[in-house]
Amino acid sequence: MNYYSLMKKYKEEMIESLKAFLAVPSIYSEKTKTKEMPFGKDVDNALKHIAKLGEKLGFSVDYCDGYATELTIGEGKKMIGIFAHADVVPTTGTWTHGPFEPVIEKGNIYARGSSDDKGPLIAALYATKALFDKGLLKGYRVRIVVGGDEERGSKCLIHYFEAMKKEGPTYGFTPDSDFPLIYGEKGIVDFDTKLKVEIPNVTSIKGGVVSNAVCDKVDVVMEKDAEFIKFLTESKIKYIENTDGLTFIGKAVHGSTPKLGVNAALICLKALGDFYNIEKLSRIGDKLSDTSGKSFNGYSRSKLLHDTTYCVGIISYEKGQLEFSVNFRFNELVNAEEYRANFDKFFDTTSSMGEPSKVLLYDPKCKMVKAMLKAYRLETFDFSKPLTTGGGTYAKHAPNTVAFGALFAHTASSMHEPDEYMPLKDFFMASVIYAHAIKLLGELNEN
Repeated sequence: MNYYSLMKKYKEEMIESLKAFLAVPSIYSEKTKTKEMPFGKDVDNALKHIAKLGEKLGFSVDYCDGYATELTIGEGKKMIGIFAHADVVPTTGTWTHGPFEPVIEKGNIYARGSSDDKGPLIAALYATKALFDKGLLKGYRVRIVVGGDEERGSKCLIHYFEAMKKEGPTYGFTPDSDFPLIYGEKGIVDFDTKLKVEIPNVTSIKGGVVSNAVCDKVDVVMEKDAEFIKFLTESKIKYIENTDGLTFIGKAVHGSTPKLGVNAALICLKALGDFYNIEKLSRIGDKLSDTSGKSFNGYSRSKLLHDTTYCVGIISYEKGQLEFSVNFRFNELVNAEEYRANFDKFFDTTSSMGEPSKVLLYDPKCKMVKAMLKAYRLETFDFSKPLTTGGGTYAKHAPNTVAFGALFAHTASSMHEPDEYMPLKDFFMASVIYAHAIKLLGELNEN
């Protein structure tokens, strides 16, 4: 079967469907959430949009209490599950184009969600549609579950499986990470951290919007201090003066790779600490800039999942209390509670944390992984080995599921960044790979 030729007839329709989907804002909204719209009106609009598209393409639809949209096609006891998400992270930073005004330039499509996760989702959707139209879904179903809360902890899939008691897949994948395939994911947990500290001249500090992205902007309301401004300028720290204070400027990246970003929160704390001689602030700003934890005895490395990482995503300060979030990602050797306690002891802080998202590891030689790798390798002629990641995906919440694309090694990740994009050639090739993989998974012996 020539899967490239199979998908070619859908190429233009796929692009138009993606553009329409990207134009639907889908950021969580506390203000508009209801029982029927648990993640707010915008996410609900996106879930309904993909439901209408799925229905148009011949899928049966279940709205899943507003938590997710379930699209099913084909017949048979065996079920191939595909888990993707419609929600996106906030649109922080400076964008060349409107984040929900998709634009194609030089072969790339730009918009929030283009690579995380609307582009890969549309690729998988049309791959499934193409197989069905060709009569190749024989003896098995394909179910695409589109969640609305992946970026905030996956309450959507938790509700889907635990409250609704939905069927788990025989084999499954989530198109929300890297090719060739992810067989292991780090554990993830947030520390909500507090510290009592007086900062001269400063009324308030506020920065960041999500814990799982490097804080790219921090607004400081403070009295005018010419000497502090001089200090910042001489230290070559990026800032903008405002009428009521100043703004520190950084660079946002995904929380799984914090060393690739520039953390405005840490720059802010170190600058204030160094200038006003507040050792606690200087220590946080300095030591947490080592995102692995080596500088404060918070480091661990394993053969499978590699280094621990720490990402400060949100920061606030008012009336002598500093609060900030730390997105901690850890390997299979780590006890998260012990590392949280060690963190507080070193920084003299008080932290709390929720239930950690546990480490996930599959055998890279299991038949499910081998089938997907086979599809990838036959379509790309790339024989790279499967990977592990610091990112967390739906694979942790769905049984018999691994992360599979759609980011290729030759493309720099723009997830959670301004001007997020996906190359159209990658978008199309992902659909080819997914079509081939779905077919191979459907043909696998269940025993």
